[in-house]
Amino acid sequence: MIFGVLVVYAAVVSCGLPCFLRDASWSSRAPRLAVAMWLAAMISVVSVAALAAMLLFLPLHAIGDILVLLVQWCGWGDHSLTVSTRWTIPRTAGVVVGVAAALRLLHVAAAVAVAGRRSRVRHRHDVRLLGRFHPALSIYILDHADRSAFCLPGRSGGVVITEGALRALRPSELDAVIAHERAHLAGRHHLILTATAVLARAFPLVPLFGTGHEELRRLVELTADDSAARRSAPQVVAEAVLRLAAPPAPVLGMANTAVRQRVLRLLTADPPLSRPAVVGRGLIVAVLLLLPLVVTTVPALSDLGYHCV
Repeated sequence: MIFGVLVVYAAVVSCGLPCFLRDASWSSRAPRLAVAMWLAAMISVVSVAALAAMLLFLPLHAIGDILVLLVQWCGWGDHSLTVSTRWTIPRTAGVVVGVAAALRLLHVAAAVAVAGRRSRVRHRHDVRLLGRFHPALSIYILDHADRSAFCLPGRSGGVVITEGALRALRPSELDAVIAHERAHLAGRHHLILTATAVLARAFPLVPLFGTGHEELRRLVELTADDSAARRSAPQVVAEAVLRLAAPPAPVLGMANTAVRQRVLRLLTADPPLSRPAVVGRGLIVAVLLLLPLVVTTVPALSDLGYHCV
């Protein structure tokens, strides 16, 4: 019963939520909340998949026994697990699917991590070779004619702006660009996009992961735009985006994702979500995170209470 509930839940969230959330107009008005919902949905599906595979291999009552043995605050320490060692078809399938998924995930994660590290090393080398540090602005200036601005995460990273961008931007626009890139660093957006890229590449047939990764690329830009708009006027941020997006289009940086939507959003200044709407969507995030845990731990907690009476 629990296994079927988990499978249905994972299917509904994986296939139904992307259609609902991708077309939701409120996500552009509350990008931070939308980022939280996408991430909560992905965490929920991954946890449900792991729990479903575990239930094929380990009976539900054994999960409660494990919880009891881990907690043991009730003094019940003379209990031993009673798990059958007979290899049934469901148990074998659970092990095979679980191990295959784990190996696939680890392989893709390693590939993405290596590629990301190589890219960061190459960019840092270019900055050290062709750039210089501007102490007043605390940024790196890259001697390149293209208009681009981007950030390099890590201890030796920071905000990088090309000479072409410096010549094109007014002082107020430059402040907005710097604030935008620092918002990416402060929000650890590179970690969010790396993790979701791993899921999208490892399991390309799951709509939640592929659509979610693309949406998160857009939403983190909107989030950084909002941070920059709090320092500068929204119109200034929009003008900075347009200047950096003018041909030739940059490969890296602030103005290479959803430019038209971002500019229109900054110029129209739609009202933020009402408090009830924020609370309601926050509850959805909480349900996505907690429901898989509740479904599997309620029987375990009942087992714990039974043994601690």
